[in-house]
Amino acid sequence: MARINMKGRRWSDAVLCKFENDHVNVFLENFEHATQKHEQRRQKIKKDEELENEKSVPEYRITFGEKPEGITSKEYELLYIETLYTIKHKIGTTTSKYIEGENDLYAYAQEAFGLSPENHLRLLTKASEEKAPILILNIEIVEAKDLEAKDANGFSDPYCMLGIVPEMHKSVLSHQSSGAGGASSDEEVATDSKLGFMKRLKSFRKSTIRRSQGREKNAAVTSQNSQTNCSLRDKLPAKYIQTTDVKKATLNPIWMEKFRFNIEGSKTETFHLDIWDHDDEFSVFEAARKLNQVQGFKGLNRYFKQIAQSARTNSDESSHVDDFLGSVNLKISEIPSTGIDKWFSLEGRSENSKVHGQIHIRANLATREDRGISEEDNWTDIKQHVELLQIFIDHELNTFKGKTTEWTGELSRDAETILHQHAIQGDITDIQRKMCRWIAYSKKHLERTLTHKLLLSITEQLEQTWQPTSLSRDESDMLREGFTLFINHCFKQIAKIRELFPAANKIAMERLEQLLTIVAKLHSMEVFHYCCPFQNSLQHELSLIIKAGTIEWFDRMVLETTKPRLTSDEEILRNMSELIYILIADAHSAVKYYNPIFESTVKLAFYHISFKKIDGKLMDMITKALEEELGQQIYLSPTKLLENNEPDSADIAAFASAAEQTSLSLFELYLTLNELSKYKIYVNESHRSNLKINQYYVYFGVALKKWLAVARNKLLHRIEYSLDKDKIDTTLNNKFTSSSLDISNCFIQITQFWRRLAWPDILSSITFLIKITEDIANATRLYATLIEEKLNAKKFYETNDLTFYTQELSLTVNNIERIRESFKQLPIELSYDKLLVAAEKFQTIAVVDDYRKRIEIIVAGCSQDITDRIYQILSKVITNMEMELKQYLFHIVEAPEASDVQDTIQPLLTFLNNQLLPYRDLLIRQNLTRLLELIWAVLIDQILSEVEHGTSPRTISSYARLLKAVELLVEYFNNDEQCLPKEILKTDKYRLVKKLLKYQSTDTQLLIKMYYQEKLQEQERANNSSQADLGKLYCRAYYHSKEGTLYIEIVSCKSLKPCDSNGLSDPYVEMQLCPTFFYPHIEKQQTSIIKKTLNPQFNEKFEFRLTEKECIISGGIVHFTVMDHDLMWSNDFEGEAFLEISKITGINHDNRPTDELKQIELALTHPKALRSRIIEILEQRVADKLATEFVKKRREIENQ
Repeated sequence: MARINMKGRRWSDAVLCKFENDHVNVFLENFEHATQKHEQRRQKIKKDEELENEKSVPEYRITFGEKPEGITSKEYELLYIETLYTIKHKIGTTTSKYIEGENDLYAYAQEAFGLSPENHLRLLTKASEEKAPILILNIEIVEAKDLEAKDANGFSDPYCMLGIVPEMHKSVLSHQSSGAGGASSDEEVATDSKLGFMKRLKSFRKSTIRRSQGREKNAAVTSQNSQTNCSLRDKLPAKYIQTTDVKKATLNPIWMEKFRFNIEGSKTETFHLDIWDHDDEFSVFEAARKLNQVQGFKGLNRYFKQIAQSARTNSDESSHVDDFLGSVNLKISEIPSTGIDKWFSLEGRSENSKVHGQIHIRANLATREDRGISEEDNWTDIKQHVELLQIFIDHELNTFKGKTTEWTGELSRDAETILHQHAIQGDITDIQRKMCRWIAYSKKHLERTLTHKLLLSITEQLEQTWQPTSLSRDESDMLREGFTLFINHCFKQIAKIRELFPAANKIAMERLEQLLTIVAKLHSMEVFHYCCPFQNSLQHELSLIIKAGTIEWFDRMVLETTKPRLTSDEEILRNMSELIYILIADAHSAVKYYNPIFESTVKLAFYHISFKKIDGKLMDMITKALEEELGQQIYLSPTKLLENNEPDSADIAAFASAAEQTSLSLFELYLTLNELSKYKIYVNESHRSNLKINQYYVYFGVALKKWLAVARNKLLHRIEYSLDKDKIDTTLNNKFTSSSLDISNCFIQITQFWRRLAWPDILSSITFLIKITEDIANATRLYATLIEEKLNAKKFYETNDLTFYTQELSLTVNNIERIRESFKQLPIELSYDKLLVAAEKFQTIAVVDDYRKRIEIIVAGCSQDITDRIYQILSKVITNMEMELKQYLFHIVEAPEASDVQDTIQPLLTFLNNQLLPYRDLLIRQNLTRLLELIWAVLIDQILSEVEHGTSPRTISSYARLLKAVELLVEYFNNDEQCLPKEILKTDKYRLVKKLLKYQSTDTQLLIKMYYQEKLQEQERANNSSQADLGKLYCRAYYHSKEGTLYIEIVSCKSLKPCDSNGLSDPYVEMQLCPTFFYPHIEKQQTSIIKKTLNPQFNEKFEFRLTEKECIISGGIVHFTVMDHDLMWSNDFEGEAFLEISKITGINHDNRPTDELKQIELALTHPKALRSRIIEILEQRVADKLATEFVKKRREIENQ
C-alpha cells in the first residue's frame, strides 16, 4: 500500500514539473491526437472485417484423445471378407440405383479397402469357403380395402392365411410317384378328407411336395378325381401356414402384422396369401393356427384331416363355413433388393371367380447365416455396417477433388450397392441404417471436417425414422456414444469460436450457423433425449462452454498483450489499452455477428454471457493498474476529489515529458473503457446494473482532476506566453492579435477534450463542468487584465492624445471581446442545458436549479466583468472627446431661434465622423457599437443636464428645436453607417429627455391637460394595486343626455386615514370638474360631514349641467378630494381620486337609471407619491398666470 501511495505522489510530482516549451494547446492537442488515434482504431475494426472475409476459414484439428478408436488389422480383414461375402451372395433383383455386376463391386471394395490383388484373392477365397446364408422373406400385412361382404350385416370378418409355396418340377413328381415305403393307416383312411380340405384351400395350388413314403396312394386317388381339379401339390403346404388376426365387421381391415419365412429351397418359390371371412367357432383359421403346433410330418398329416373335415363342403346351409374373399401370389425371384411396398388386387380361385378388393403388403428379402444364433440378433452386422460406411466415406473423400467441407456426402453407386446388400442381408432395418449412417458420418466428421449441412440432413433423416421401440439397448448405447462424441466435438469448436469462426468471414459464419443448428436439432430430437436422458439443457451446456472459452481466450489475450518485466508505467497502461481494443473488436464481432446467429439458432445471447464473464476480471486488472499509478485516490468520488483542494505548484504550467506520456496513456485507457462500456446495452437489462464496468469512470476521477488542473495552469501560463509573443493577426483584417486566437483555440480544445471524454455520470459531470467554467472564467479575466496592463504600460491612460494609441486600443478591446465571446460559447459547446435536464432524473428540481444558478452566475459574472473592462478602456476615448461634445451641444442649445436645426447640429455630426473614422476600420462591430453607445450616453447626459438645470430661461420654441435636434441625432446613430440599434439608443435617460423636451415645448393649458392624463394613469395603477394605504372612495356616475346633466352619487368611503386625536376623522368629499378652464361655469360641490368615522356612508347625489360636447373633451375629469373637517384648524387632506368624464355611463347614450348603476371603486392617492415633471416645468413659467395658479393649488394639496 505504501508503494502504491508513493507511486501516486510520484505521478503528481512529475506532473508539477516545469516543461517550458510545451503549453496547453500542445498538451490538449496530444489528447486530441490520442482521440483521433482511438477513432482510427475503431475504424480499423471495420476494415479488418473486410480483410477477414477474404481469408480462408481455419479448420479444427482434433487431438489424439478426441479421435475415435479404429479397428485392428485382423478386424479389417474380417470386415473385407464380410464385404466380399455380401457381394457374392447378392439377393433380390437389382434396381437402377445400384450396380448389378459382381466384378465391379469387387473392384470397388478392393480399391476402397486399399488391398493388393494378392490379398484380395486370398480373402476372396476365404469368403467363398463360407457357408451360403439362408434366405429370409419378411412380410408385413398392412391393410385391405373394398373387400366383399359375406355376412348378413353387410360386412365380413376377414383374416389372412399366408405361406410359401415351392415351384413344381417334373423330376419331383416322378420321384414321388415311384417312392418306396407305405403310408400309415391314418393317411390311408384320410384320403377323402384331404381332398375335401384341399377343395376349400384351392388357392394353395403350389404347395411344396413333402418327400415321404406312402404318398403314392394319395397321388393316385387325387389324379383319378377330376372334379377336384387338384394334384398332389394341392394336398399339403410345404411351409407352415401363418394367419393374421380376425378383424370383425369390416370391409377395410387394418392388420399391421409382420411375418418371417425361411426360403430353404431355390428362389423360384412363391409367396401365397388367402383372405377368408371367419364364420365358425372352429374353422380354417383355428386349424391353421394349430397347424404350427404339430411336430413331424405324421402329426401334420393327421392335423390336416381335421382342417379338411371342418372345411368340407356341406349341403346344409345352416352350417358355418369360412368364405373365400381373394388371394395374392408373389414370386420370390421378382422381389427387388429394395423390397416391395404396394397395393395388390385380389385374385379369385379361377377366371370365373368374382372377387374384388385390394390388400397392402410390404415385403423384403434378408439372409441369415447358419451360425446357431438367434435370427433377431444382427448386432454384429450393425457394427460392421458402421465400419464399412466409414471406410467408404474415407475412400470417397480421398477421391474427391475439392475440400472436404464441399463434399455433398453422396457415395458412389458401387458403395451404395454394397451397403444396401449388406443391410438387407443382415436384416438391418431402416432405422438401423439411418443410425449407422449418422454414426459413421458424425465420427468421420471428427477426423475430416464435413459440411454441417450434410450432417443436419442425416440428423433429420434419423429423426423422421426413429420410434421409441425401434432400437435395442445396445443400439441405443451405440447411438448415445455417437451423440456424445459429436456434441463434445461441437462444444470444443464453440469454445474456440473466435479462432475457428472468425467474425465477418461469411463462410465461417455459415459454418457456425450450421453447427449451432445441428446441435440445436439434436437437443430437440426425441431420440437424443431417449439415448441421453441425463443430458443438460442445450442453453446450460452452451453457457458453460461460452464462459470457459471466453475465459481461456481472455487469458491468452492478456498474455499476448502483457510483456514481461515492463519497466515504465506508460507501457503497462498502453498494453492495457491494447487489450481493451481487442475486447472492443471482440464485442463488435459478438454483437454484429455472433449474437444474431446464437439467438436465431439456440435462443442464447452470446455477448451477454461472454461479457459478463470477463467484466470482473478486466476491471480487477484495470483498478490494480490504476491504483499502482494513481494511488488510493482512485476510490474517491469526484465530489470529494474536488473538495480536496491541493495547492498548485508554481511550475504546474507544464508536464515533464515522462509524466505527459503517462497522462496520455491514462487518457487512451479511459477512451477504450468508455468505448467498451457502450456495449453493455447488449447485456440483459436485469444483469446490466451489476457490471463492474459501469463504474469504470470513477477510478479516473483523480486523473481527470489532474488533467483539468494541468490544463488550467497551462492555460494561465499560455496567456502570459501568448501576450509576450503577441503580434497582429493579418488573416482577420488586422483587428486581432495572435494571442486572442491562441487563447480562443485553447478554450475550444478544452471543450473538445471534455466532449471527447464523454464523462458518463451526470451529477459528477456537472461538478466537473462547474470547475471547468470557473477555470476558464478566471483565465478570461486574467487575459483581459494582462492585455489591459500591457496597454497601460504604454502610458495609455496618461495621455490626452490618442492618435498613436488608436490601433493599440482597438486591438486590445477586440482581443478581449473575442475571448469573451469564446467564453460565452461554453454553455452551448458543453451542452449545459441538456446536462441539467438529464440531472433532473437523479436530483430534485431545487438542487438542479442551484446548479443552473451557479453556472449562470459564473458565466454572466465573467461576461459582465469583461464587458465592463471593455467599456472602461473605450471610455478613455470618450473622455478625450467629451469637452468637444459639450461645446457642440452648447452651440446647439444656444443657437438663435431663427437658425435651421440641421445647420445647427451639422458641426457635431462632422466632429463625430472625424473622431469615429479610424475606429470604424479598427474596431469590430460589437466594440464600435459600445463606443457609439458611450458617445450617445455622454450626449444624452449633457442634453438632460441642460434641460433639467439650464441657468437661463428659454422659450417653448427653443425646446422644440432641441427636441428636433435629439431626433436628428437618433437618426445619425441609427443610420446604415453607425448601425446603433434603436433599443440601445432609447435608454431611460433618452426617454426622460424626450419627455421633458416635449413638456417644455408644450403650452400651459395643454400641459395641464397632460398632467391630468398622467393622473388618470396613476389612478388606474392605484386601482389595480392590492394596497390602498389612504382608503377607497365608492361612487356612481351617470350622464343624462336629454337633460344635459351629469349625475354623481357619493356612496361611501372605506379605510380612511385617521386625522383626529381620537383615531377617527370627520370626512367629507369635494367634487370639481377639471381642468377648470374647460368647465369655468361649473362650481365645486361637496357632501355633508360625517362625524367620527373612517368608513363614512354618504349616499348623496349631485348634478352638474354639461353639454355632451363638454363631456367628451379629452382630458376632462372629475376630481374627488376627501377631507377631514376641523373646527379649530384647517381641514386635513385625506386623499384624492380621479374619474375620466368621457368614460362615464350615458355618454354613449346608455339611459339606465342611476339606481341600477354599478358602484365605481376608486383608490385614494396623494400627490406627493410621484414626482411630477409637469408641475416642475409649470413652476418655471412664473410669467404665466394660469401656470402659477395651477401650481399653487397643487402644491397646497401636496403640502397637506
